[in-house]
Amino acid sequence: MQIIKFSKVLAVAAALTMFAVPASAQDDDEGPITQGEDAKYVRVVHIKYKPGKRERAMEIIAEHFVKASEAAGTPGPLGVIHLQSGEWDSLAVWSLEGGLADLEWYRTEDNIKWWAALVEQEGGEEAAGALWGEYQSLIDEAESDIGHYHATEEDEE
Repeated sequence: MQIIKFSKVLAVAAALTMFAVPASAQDDDEGPITQGEDAKYVRVVHIKYKPGKRERAMEIIAEHFVKASEAAGTPGPLGVIHLQSGEWDSLAVWSLEGGLADLEWYRTEDNIKWWAALVEQEGGEEAAGALWGEYQSLIDEAESDIGHYHATEEDEE
């Protein structure tokens, strides 16, 4: 019977700690702690293509998507990494120029410009949609993570 009472006390203490620790970690004597003014937010997109489909996906990106981005004047990813190990085929790191507020939008202004350029480049909405559909059909799995880094003076130039 003593063990049951102790376990209940332990469970209640653990539950209270879950809520207390994050709150205490966010404040200090000078107010709430933030990531800092130099924090730059990014979206990291992990992509796994279906077997044998990676080459076609890279072709669509290089010959269609990059060209549409250039025509629209929209930024590409900060970097792309083609992986040789692990479960993912590639990672793309995209800047969230508006910070976390960028996550509130279904489509950003840059997304709209890019799509318009792709539609024009491909000869119409139907052709652009077909290309986008083909690209999507090549993806086995994708996942996005949000993170940040702290900008240096070189990043600001």
